[in-house]
Amino acid sequence: MPRKDVVRNRARLVAAARDAFARHGLDAPLEPIASAAGVGNATLYRHFPTRADLWQSVLEDPLLEVTELAAAALERDDAWLGLEQFLRGLCEFEAQEEGFTTLMTASFDGAPRLAELRAGIRNSIDALVERAHEQKSIRADVVAADFAVIILSVAGVIEATKDLDPLAWSRHLDIILDGIRTPTPTPLPSGSTACSTLI
Repeated sequence: MPRKDVVRNRARLVAAARDAFARHGLDAPLEPIASAAGVGNATLYRHFPTRADLWQSVLEDPLLEVTELAAAALERDDAWLGLEQFLRGLCEFEAQEEGFTTLMTASFDGAPRLAELRAGIRNSIDALVERAHEQKSIRADVVAADFAVIILSVAGVIEATKDLDPLAWSRHLDIILDGIRTPTPTPLPSGSTACSTLI
């Protein structure tokens, strides 16, 4: 059984890394993380020999939560309700987990488990959109790549309004959702799939 101080140090390192990665991205320097956790660099590297090990400790659980959100949405018979449920749940998660969207868009080089989880989330978004098209519940010119932009758009609102109105993002999302539902009188300009790689 691990000693209490070992468990405590690991928890402090994970908390400090989560904060640093949210503020500065996954390339945040490691020495300040150790300092913020109240431990030395040797302790950090004993727990997490590589930067990717630290990434995984911080990000695996949040990515698993989003994976579960997507799985629950795919179980809904009504494709629109499933898509809405997933987007709303993900945006609520974004609002609670500072910096999560920034981390979702980062490169996970050297962390295959995290890359695998994110790829699974992308595949789930593709499936949710495909089902919604099959049921004709979203406009025909909306593609899966649009949802990466929607998610980042809401993240921007969350960040800009968190001190003024922490729930402003919900109204913003409602407006977006109304814009992608059928029927829709105004066609969208032709889009690009380039944004699909943002998350």
